[in-house]
Amino acid sequence: MRINSLVEAAELEKTVAVLSPEESHHLARVLRVQPGQEMTLFDGQGGVAEGAIVAVSKTAVEVEIAKRWTVPKPAIEIDLIQAVPKPERWELVLQKAVELGATAIRPILTRHTEFKPNPKKQERWSKIVLNAAQQCEVRWLPRLHGLEKLEAVLPTLAGYDLVLVGSLYEGTKRFRDVAMQDKRRIALLIGPEGDFSREEVAAMVEAGAVAVSFGDRILRTETAAIFGLSVLAYERL
Repeated sequence: MRINSLVEAAELEKTVAVLSPEESHHLARVLRVQPGQEMTLFDGQGGVAEGAIVAVSKTAVEVEIAKRWTVPKPAIEIDLIQAVPKPERWELVLQKAVELGATAIRPILTRHTEFKPNPKKQERWSKIVLNAAQQCEVRWLPRLHGLEKLEAVLPTLAGYDLVLVGSLYEGTKRFRDVAMQDKRRIALLIGPEGDFSREEVAAMVEAGAVAVSFGDRILRTETAAIFGLSVLAYERL
């Protein structure tokens, strides 16, 4: 089985790349890699290399590079902007967002968000994103933003070509009708377990978002994120 590992971009230019102490420890002690085993290295910015392990220790795994190439940046950018739900639900969203092609993930706090800010959580979230990228061979690592309040995000919505916000209130458009538009930079806004408030949806619409319906059923917040990203990905296959 070929293993994927994230490395610094400079390591991809070397004849023998040296993995970080943390990654090396995981490979040596958990996965029990051995010299001769094939590996794929990537820098999270499109750089990729293949090679074979030539040395293993608990602090440094060395990989002799046989070939390298660059994967083009995704033509369509899809940013998931989501109110942070309960931990197990949010971790699922992080994993699936990476799998479904999100180019950025922006966790936010809203009126009904129950999550309490915790710096240690951000580190865990980063590891989840990285692990998902390694498993799914995602060559452009999605950018995980720091936690923000919705009010701070509103002025940035003007920078997108299309902004969609899931809404349970009246005046929405059908998701698929709006998602089919040929846009290059897209934001998808998903509310918390208690949903966005009516005032929050109105503020997002005023900032340029389009309120959309996901159908007749009320979806859980993690399901709504996965559904929305899936529709956007499908329309651009």
